[in-house]
Amino acid sequence: MVNDKKKLKEVAGSFPTGVTVVSIKKPIGSIHAMTASSFLSLSLNPPMVLFSVKNENEIIKFIEKGKRLGISILSEDMIDESNHFANIRLMNETPVFYNEDEVKILKGSIAWYSVIVSKIYNEGDHKIIICNVKNLDIKSKKNPLLYYRGYSKISER
Repeated sequence: MVNDKKKLKEVAGSFPTGVTVVSIKKPIGSIHAMTASSFLSLSLNPPMVLFSVKNENEIIKFIEKGKRLGISILSEDMIDESNHFANIRLMNETPVFYNEDEVKILKGSIAWYSVIVSKIYNEGDHKIIICNVKNLDIKSKKNPLLYYRGYSKISER
């Protein structure tokens, strides 16, 4: 078994992934959101996606089976928003969300999903959240924000 966490992170970071922000309405009505690059499309029939969350992440207190979530796919110019919701560097002004299909979507996102949590699995130091897709849309043709050994952009074609 590999015990070198630094090397494990470096190797995992060698695989490029898109960057999303997962948002949920708290019981009091406010929004809680987190950056997730551990997002993927799981199934086309039925349409399903998944992402993972560290066990100690505050958002996990609000995620349960049957809850609705918004998943915003970030554009390459949204590094500040990604850092904000990863608690790396907070922005001076709180990022803006808008309503879409009963969920909150981050303004400026290139695409979004409205999902319902169907299963939650405990694995290692994370929880795997599997969701049924209820609605989705593409909002922009901008390039996505990528995470590849740090934030990256798609090369100009």
